Amino acid sequence: MKALWLPYVVGDLATARDFYTVRLGLSEVDRWLNDRERGTVLHAAGDAFVELVEPAERSPRSRPPPLAFEVDAASTVDGYAARLAAQRPPHRYPRGHYGFETPGPAGATIMVWSELP
Repeated sequence: MKALWLPYVVGDLATARDFYTVRLGLSEVDRWLNDRERGTVLHAAGDAFVELVEPAERSPRSRPPPLAFEVDAASTVDGYAARLAAQRPPHRYPRGHYGFETPGPAGATIMVWSELP
């Protein structure tokens, strides 16, 4: 594993970013804005990141975001997909990363992904 990502859907990105950066001292390492959402990535410690996303529209059927593990290459994603018997094959997400999601223990959704080919 390359990094651990803890993504959260928030209702007010500015308030959430202030809490994690000003009050907890995390540093912002990325941010984005598009028609579907706006968000930020905060460095927590070592290779751990908190990702905050405020969707343009909140779906009434939305689910909690997955616990996300970043790996070093698309081929590594494919290996984990086979090892975990993923129900759906890996694919490209709208923001460009390659990965898959699968049910994990205790109801958590697990994502394994890479930004590299």
